[in-house]
Amino acid sequence: MNVKILGYWGGYPTAGGATAGYLVTTAEGQILLDCGSGVMSRFSFETRVEELSGVILSHLHHDHMADMGILQYAATGAIRNGRMPHRLALYAPAEPADKLSSLYETHTDIHVIDPEKKLYMAGAEIEFVPVEHTIPCYAVKITYRGKVLVYSGDTSYCDALIQLAKDADIFLCEATICKGSVHTTGAGHMDAIQAGMIAGQANVKKLVLVHLPGDGNLELMRQEASQAFGGPVDLPEPSRLYWV
Repeated sequence: MNVKILGYWGGYPTAGGATAGYLVTTAEGQILLDCGSGVMSRFSFETRVEELSGVILSHLHHDHMADMGILQYAATGAIRNGRMPHRLALYAPAEPADKLSSLYETHTDIHVIDPEKKLYMAGAEIEFVPVEHTIPCYAVKITYRGKVLVYSGDTSYCDALIQLAKDADIFLCEATICKGSVHTTGAGHMDAIQAGMIAGQANVKKLVLVHLPGDGNLELMRQEASQAFGGPVDLPEPSRLYWV
């Protein structure tokens, strides 16, 4: 299993960048985690919509779903032209209901995430845990052939995330708050130190900071997270590939 980072900015991207989007590839298929602003421009370098087993939205804020309509256009075209034999599978929270209703489309099958049930996609086992954000949001755990990838979604510090990330091979963790940054009010988010603390308590093998503030001191954030974690911390790069 590998994960390619398509976008990692929080709220809104820097020039030429993209907000949340992570393409997970197994031997049996591909999963897109979140589909934020600018993600489709990078997605097209890596794959095509007909290769997707499904899409998972951690929550229904625009920086995590802004390009969904564009992806749905791509699916509609692929189905119409015979390249895609099935409708696009989309998994998302039930709330806010108006945001979810905006995603209903003829060529999309929408499934509401149930954290009590595991999902199986692209040969992987997928688990969801509610985290602490300003609207319903799920952290995601993907297990494939004994390897584990965990994505925090957007959240403040919470014990549920520590448990979900336990012994993960790679942990994509949000770090939106940074001293001197005016990017966020801070509600429902963490800073790099908190991300590092969770990674350390969960004993993860590698921590990657995501959902970053465009006006943040990213190298300082990496250093702070590394000190709190006691292990290697990466800052994401466009189209960076991680093998899990």
